[in-house]
Amino acid sequence: MQQHQPRDIQDWLNLFEQQKQSGLTAVEFCRQQQINVQTYYTRRRDIRLQRTSSKFVQVKREVTKVESYTEATGGELLLQLGNAQLTVPTTINPHWVATVIKALVE
Repeated sequence: MQQHQPRDIQDWLNLFEQQKQSGLTAVEFCRQQQINVQTYYTRRRDIRLQRTSSKFVQVKREVTKVESYTEATGGELLLQLGNAQLTVPTTINPHWVATVIKALVE
């Protein structure tokens, strides 16, 4: 039985790409290249896990409490946050309101 040199990650990545480009199934490709199919699948899974798990970043987010209620204000919209108030007509373009809010957040 012939002994093979251990393959590094780049060798395996090259093999995965060759298999993909060949149009052969993994089993056919492994037979042709004399690679143990189980080893091929195991290395592919392990390398994928290494590459995806290292990119994981945990993010904490703060929750902002928002209260909303409706009140008859004579065709006006009252936006209130703390002591700040903004009154606009209900006919105002909602994109304008979104732009103002976005600018205030920045």
